[in-house]
Amino acid sequence: FGFTAVLTIPGMKNGDLAFLTLVRQTYPAWFLGFIGAAGAITAMVPSSVILIGASTLLAKNVYHGMINPQASEKTVTLIARSIVIVLTVISLYLAIYAPNMLVNLLLIGYNGVTQFFPAVVLALVWRGVTKAGVLTGIITGISVVAFLTFNKMDPFLGFNGGFVALTVNFVVTVIVSLMTTPPPKETVDTFFKAIAEESV
Repeated sequence: FGFTAVLTIPGMKNGDLAFLTLVRQTYPAWFLGFIGAAGAITAMVPSSVILIGASTLLAKNVYHGMINPQASEKTVTLIARSIVIVLTVISLYLAIYAPNMLVNLLLIGYNGVTQFFPAVVLALVWRGVTKAGVLTGIITGISVVAFLTFNKMDPFLGFNGGFVALTVNFVVTVIVSLMTTPPPKETVDTFFKAIAEESV
């Protein structure tokens, strides 16, 4: 649609409106409303999943897990629903008044998720990896992603910012693990034995 819009609508300045402008010029007005509604629904589905997931994690792991362990299921559910409202308001504010920041946060989120990869791989292949090493590596990786994204340095030296952060994450995890006390041998043996049994 992008190339078609360039040829059909010469001089169009806002590329984000290319699809809707092309539909408006090609189809009846009611069809434009249908396309707009479909686009809104398409945007709402992943947003709702992210909001529900984030609110559930915060309610169960932070509120119930750290702040109020004695809270009932009803209270945790109420807290989760309240968090959904708060996160929705924050997201709407960022989308309207700071759209670039919202895009940067999404990029950090996607690249940040990949920072768990070194922990998973090293835990499966190396008995010397430690909790401190994994935690330090993840924090360092996410910090590198945020720094490169907000300072418009992604890509860095021709490499994707997430890949750069992933490399730093691996190195930091290994170095810190070598400098800290490894987990008990019994725990490691039990872990690898369980993996071996599940893979059979």
